[in-house]
Amino acid sequence: MRRIPQMPSSSPTLKITGFGTVYPPNLAPTADLEKLAYKWHQPSPALDKVLAINRRTGIKTHSLIYPLLDLPAPASIKEVSEIFLKEGLPLAISASRRAISEACLAADEITHVVATTCTNSSNPGFDFFLAQELDLRPNVEKVLLHGVGCAGGLAGLRLAASLCQAAAWRGQPAHVLVIACEITSSMKRNELERISCDQQVRIGVTLFGDGASALILSLDAGNIAPQHKFPKGIYELINWSHLTVPDSAMDLRVDVDASGFKPTLSARIPSLTAPCTPLLYSTLLESLPDKSALSTLPSTPQDFDWAIHPGGAAVLSAIQAEMSLDRDHMKASWDVYENHGNTSSVSVLTVLDSLRREPGKEWVMSAAFGPGVAAEGVLLKRIE
Repeated sequence: MRRIPQMPSSSPTLKITGFGTVYPPNLAPTADLEKLAYKWHQPSPALDKVLAINRRTGIKTHSLIYPLLDLPAPASIKEVSEIFLKEGLPLAISASRRAISEACLAADEITHVVATTCTNSSNPGFDFFLAQELDLRPNVEKVLLHGVGCAGGLAGLRLAASLCQAAAWRGQPAHVLVIACEITSSMKRNELERISCDQQVRIGVTLFGDGASALILSLDAGNIAPQHKFPKGIYELINWSHLTVPDSAMDLRVDVDASGFKPTLSARIPSLTAPCTPLLYSTLLESLPDKSALSTLPSTPQDFDWAIHPGGAAVLSAIQAEMSLDRDHMKASWDVYENHGNTSSVSVLTVLDSLRREPGKEWVMSAAFGPGVAAEGVLLKRIE
């Protein structure tokens, strides 16, 4: 009779063992949007207001596939898809290779791929082409997340954790490649058209940038095969949480139309997302599987580093105030925001990658917010 696998007697140890972040080579000053907007459109109340907002975002430069902005007319949805696979896929491949290399793994040791994007809807998805280009093994388990937008980076990490737990139950190793890739510049030309023609004040065009970020989440081989050499790791993943804000689906969304993807960002987003943060914080601490760990955790939010998705200056400022933090607690989030803009699902992974490069507090809280409004939170512990 076949033996039924038993859960390990203790919770499996999950470690982030590698990161890779890649941006396009073009860093566009914020002022460039104004030049391009007036090149193709006449001044108007809505366009002038959006460009005034653009001057006050606090973003210094955006990482962009620059030629996508300088088009006589918006690209079609077909062209947007082709642009993503041509320009975005190489970024995702490069970021993934960097993460795999830092984790000291060979490509055929990757057991799972969790991919996310809100700027491509091709079938097969970009994870399929990514796996081929990376020469991953044919039976690598792939999952492509759709509809999670800016929360995609942490949603991918949450799913990767569940996949590692399932592997532990089966007595198998797991090294999960989590990859986020966004070419949000494919939205901008369409946004300018709508602002000018429909006189809608749409702020997404002022915020978004392009890029890719990857990480490797590994099930510590000591739980499965003690003889296997395992990288020390960067962060230990301790806990994760998810919640949805009621009656907020119209406030944050990305719709599809003939000219690609159309982001909607309401003025209520800071007031919707900031109250989620203490809820995520308390849930992450109260739902720890190992209650004894509570005694080793810091006692106040100020004793953590905070890796927050940089959705906008108002979002970061509102969370900072809600949790009684100062700017240094969220320095990595502010730095990524100011130098690259909001790169949707990519941003929070980039913040975590940036945060580990500077001395800081041992414990890290991370949060990201996407369409729904949906909120993702994770609790991490620095290893390095």
